Amino acid sequence: MVAFRAAVLTAVLGLASQSRGALASNSSAPHPHQGLIPRLKLSGKLDIKLSAEDLEVIESGQLWMRAGEKDSIGSGVGVRDVAAPVDVVFGQISDLQGYVGKVPMLNSLKVYDRKEESGIVVEKATYVIRVIPGYNFEYYVKHYASQKEGIVLFYLDYDRLGDFNDMQGKWYLEPHPTKAGWTRVYYQCDLMLFGYAPKIVKTLLTSKGLQSAIAWVKAESEKRAPKMVAPAFVLGAGALAAAKANAPALSSPEALGLDRFSEEMPLPSAGHYSFAFGAAVAATLVATAHVVAGRRQSRRVRA
Repeated sequence: MVAFRAAVLTAVLGLASQSRGALASNSSAPHPHQGLIPRLKLSGKLDIKLSAEDLEVIESGQLWMRAGEKDSIGSGVGVRDVAAPVDVVFGQISDLQGYVGKVPMLNSLKVYDRKEESGIVVEKATYVIRVIPGYNFEYYVKHYASQKEGIVLFYLDYDRLGDFNDMQGKWYLEPHPTKAGWTRVYYQCDLMLFGYAPKIVKTLLTSKGLQSAIAWVKAESEKRAPKMVAPAFVLGAGALAAAKANAPALSSPEALGLDRFSEEMPLPSAGHYSFAFGAAVAATLVATAHVVAGRRQSRRVRA
C-alpha cells in the first residue's frame, strides 16, 4: 500500500512537472516576463499591522505568521524575536555561501555574480531545492543586502529561465524594543508556480517554507550570539547605603570610615564583576565597616 501511494504521488508530481511544457530551467534563456507579483521595496519596514494579541504572541517567544493564496500567488509573512544582535542575524541571512546545510530542502547554491552599489551588496545565485522525492526546482535569484537598513530583498533573476513563475521575499531586522542584544525579525515571501502543483508542494514552499526559514535563521543566529554577561553589581553609593542600613547606630559613611576605605582601596568599575561577586564584595565591605566602627567605639570607651 505504501509503495502504491508513493507511485501515485510520483505520477501526480510528474504530471504537474510536465504541465510546464518546454519551460524547464535554462540559464541561457530569459524568463518569459519581468515580474508578475507586485514588487516589494528595498527601503522601509514590511507593511504589517500587528494587534495587541499579535504582539503578545511574539513577546511570548512564539512565531507569529499569516499565510494564504490569492490570484495564484502564495504569500506568507512572519515575525519572531531572536536572542542575537541585529548584526549577527544579518550576517546569517546575507551569507548566501553558507546557506547549504542550514536551509531546509536546499541541495545546492552557487553565486554567479556579485557587486556592491552604494553600500548595498547585490548577488545573483542559482538555487536547487528538493521539495519531496522526485520533485526538484532550479531557479535564479537576485539579492540586495543592506546592512545599514537591516534589509535583504530578493526576487527572480529574469535574465534566466527558472522553475518558478515568479518569486520575491524580504527580510527586515530591527533591534528588539525592550530586550538589549535581541532582534525582531520580519520576513515575507511570495511565490507563483507554473501551472498546476499539488497542495503539499505549495504548502512546503509557502507556509511551511516560511516557518522553516525563520526557524533556521533563529537557530543559527543564536548559536553565534555573544554570551550575555550577568548584570554587574554596581558598588559605591549602593554599598554605602547597605552599610548604613546594617549599622543603624552609625550616622554617616564618614563615621564608618568608608570614605577613607574607598580612597585607600578604589572600588572596581561596573562590568568587571558578576552580580554574585559584586554582592560578595559588598558584604565584605559592610563587614569591614562594622569592624572599623567597633574599633572606634572601643577607643571612645577607653578614653
